[in-house]
Amino acid sequence: MSTAAHTYGGVPVPYTVSWSAEDAFRVDHCQHANARAICQSVAPGQGKPQFGKPHSQRQREAIADDLCDLCGRTLRNKTKVSLSHARPRMNGANGLAILQVEPLLHRQCAATSLRHCPSLKRDVETGKVVIRQVTRHRVQFAIMSPEFVGTYVPGYVAGPKERIVGHAKVELLRWVDRDASWLLRTAEGQP
Repeated sequence: MSTAAHTYGGVPVPYTVSWSAEDAFRVDHCQHANARAICQSVAPGQGKPQFGKPHSQRQREAIADDLCDLCGRTLRNKTKVSLSHARPRMNGANGLAILQVEPLLHRQCAATSLRHCPSLKRDVETGKVVIRQVTRHRVQFAIMSPEFVGTYVPGYVAGPKERIVGHAKVELLRWVDRDASWLLRTAEGQP
């Protein structure tokens, strides 16, 4: 069973969440994107979790290396779940796809997230977040404008042809829409 590496106040903290001690940004080489990217200081578990603010490197790492958003362990050969506001659009590399910045999760970790996160629970109930079982996906990296880079790294001036990576995206290529009862059955040990 997968579990979060950190908790705060008894609540599991996703692997990709920024902590308050991780507030310094710079442009540097990112091994997960294999490119220059917006990078962030690294001190997971120190300070307070900044729910809703993903850590720049851990977000890219989770997507590029196919790791679970909650526990940070591999998703290979496991049921992969998307919990996202993203909807199908025609702007995928090959047409219809879903592009999301939220990393995928193990089914059990997605159930844990739904049980513990009030905003996620509310958004699933109102249909704003869709639960999807993902059967095929790939990685994309967002190239950020010099103005955007400057908001994170004040004083940094990108060269005219410099390409700085921001966040990673999961492009869902095949999926099955599911509901909360399918997800939560996992927590009860049912198929």
